[in-house]
Order: sequence, then C-alpha cells, then structure tokens
Amino acid sequence: MKGFNIKYWAIPILLAVTVTAAAKTGLLTWGNPQKQVLAAQATSVTAESAQMVSKIPKLSLTGSVEGETSAVISAKIAGRIEQILVEDGQPVTAGQPLIRLESVELSNNVRTGSDAVRRASANYENVETDYKRYQTLYAQNAISKQVLDGIETKLKVAQADLSSAEAALSTAGQQYAYALVTAPVSGVVANKTAVIGQVVGAGAPLMSVENIGQVYAVVNVEQKDLGAIGQGMAAEITVDAYPDKVFAGKIQIINPAAVVANRMYKTKIKIDNSQALLKPGMFVKVSIVTGKPALVLAVPQAAIFQKQGIYQVYVLENGKAIRRQVEVGAVLGDFVEIKTDLEAKAEVITSNVNKLKDGDAVQVGKP
Repeated sequence: MKGFNIKYWAIPILLAVTVTAAAKTGLLTWGNPQKQVLAAQATSVTAESAQMVSKIPKLSLTGSVEGETSAVISAKIAGRIEQILVEDGQPVTAGQPLIRLESVELSNNVRTGSDAVRRASANYENVETDYKRYQTLYAQNAISKQVLDGIETKLKVAQADLSSAEAALSTAGQQYAYALVTAPVSGVVANKTAVIGQVVGAGAPLMSVENIGQVYAVVNVEQKDLGAIGQGMAAEITVDAYPDKVFAGKIQIINPAAVVANRMYKTKIKIDNSQALLKPGMFVKVSIVTGKPALVLAVPQAAIFQKQGIYQVYVLENGKAIRRQVEVGAVLGDFVEIKTDLEAKAEVITSNVNKLKDGDAVQVGKP
C-alpha cells in the first residue's frame, strides 16, 4: 500500500485499548450512572427475618434470701459481756450458750434471797407450831378466842413473808440465769456485734441465729401479677455466686395484705438448702412459669437499638433501611419479643445499625 503511514493507525488502536482497560477497572461508567453511584454509597449490612418464636410465660422477679427461722439474739437484762462463746458461721443448737454476762452481783442476789427464804421459813414453822399449841389450849378453854385469833394472824403474816421471800429468790434466780444468753433456735450464727467488755442494755441486738437448712427467696409481687401466681407453684432461683446453678423452689407464702410503703405483696418461695449454699441476704433472681408456651413475634437481638430511650429496628424495604419504633418484650435466647405491629417475615437489619440513618441505601450481604 503505497503512501500508508502506520503512525496514523496506531492512535485509534491505543485509544480502544485504554477505553477497554478503563471499563474493566471501573474508571469509566457504562449504562445507568445513577445506579452505580447509589451502589457505591450503599452501606453493607446483613439482614434476618422476623419470625415466630415459642415463649413460655414467666414472671421474673428479684429479691433476697432469708433463713426459714431467723432469731435476733439479745440479753434480757443489762450487763457487761464477760465471755463470747461462738463466732460468725458457727452452727449452734437450741439452748446452746452464746454469751455470758458478768454475774457476781446476780449470784449474790441469789444467795441473799436464799437466806431470806430460810429465815422466813423458820419463822413460819415457829409461828405454825405456836398456832397448833394455842388451838389445843383453846379447845381446853385455857385461852380466849381473841388470843387464838392473834396467833392466827401472826401465822398468816409469816406465811406471806415466806411467799414473798420465795418469789424474790425466784426472781433473783431468773436474773442470774439471764446472765447466760442461749440460742432460742438451731441454726448458724450471723451478724455478731457483741464485744467482750461491752455494756449492753436489755433487748440490744448482739447477733442472730439463722436456720438455713431451708431458706426463703423473698420477693415483692405487683398487684397486676398477683392473679398469675399461687401457693405451690414451682419457681427457679439463680444467684450471682453460682451462675451455672439453678435452685428449685415452691411458692409457700403470699402475704394477703400489701406492704403500705410500695403497695406490693411480699411472697416467700421455699428452697431446700441442705448444702448451705444460699446465705441470708443474698440477692436472687426468681423465675415463675405462669402459663403454657405460645408463639410470639421476635427479631434477633442484634437488630434492636435504642435512641433516647426508645427501642427501634431498621426494616429492609426496596434496598433502603427504614427505621421503625418497636416495643420489646421478653428476651428469648438470641431473639427479642416484639409487642408492636411488625410484619412476620419482615427483613430486619442486624449489622451496622448504629451507622445507619432512616432511608439510607443498603447493600445486603451474607450474615
């Protein structure tokens, strides 16, 4: 080909190669530019369907542990503590000595009272002997009725004196016995505040004895939930100290009158505590099954987010994240119950929810 110049053909070929490369790398846009811009701006998310999940109706409550019997220990008389015979956590039986008060003065009072009884008894016996002799003389007309009445009066006075002395001795003996403080019930010593040498008043709490072989989980039930529970219903109890253990209990006592302060009904759930794992004062969580299982609408927990105290989800609609306010119910494993209107099978976004705004374009990937 005469006069052919190759350099003029090289320019179109180079342009074609460049355009092809640009198209492959995305530097050049073909087709609908608006769709490609939206695809570039869409947030990558995952989505799952709302679905019906089985829910067992339960009443969830919080409370604390109490011993089956709890006795506050105090002295019946004032005095100074001479000896403390137990420590916190020590098991004791009913009648076992716990604290001894100084008792020298009390012992002396018993001795004095005993002496007074002996004197009064001797005087009574002497007057009684005289009275019997006077009765004989009166029967023989040897003395007048007036003389007999006089000795009879002395006998009554002697009898009263003896009775008073015996009462005083009994009181002194009782006071002396009170110097030894004993356990009124069997259990475990707790909350000991007594100190040797401490002067205590009558009735001042010194320790407590808790019977923890059987314990109560004590909870407060609102009026609206009162009709759902009854005596004998089973309950499950958990405590933070044993996160993997569930304790079984049964409702034993439902107070028929509301507590004035909070208008709630104190309820006691009895639990076997033969291993002594539960201690009085422990915080407990209580779950009571109140009905048969039912299907409820639920979404994955990851779909729920909260703004200004309002629970919300993003629903996937036509490639966009549409924000919907919801009312949540119980947590059911990895799902959360939804009580407000939400279509079953609705696709809810489960990732990057905190990065989205209402109406944002999204691109759904695999979970």
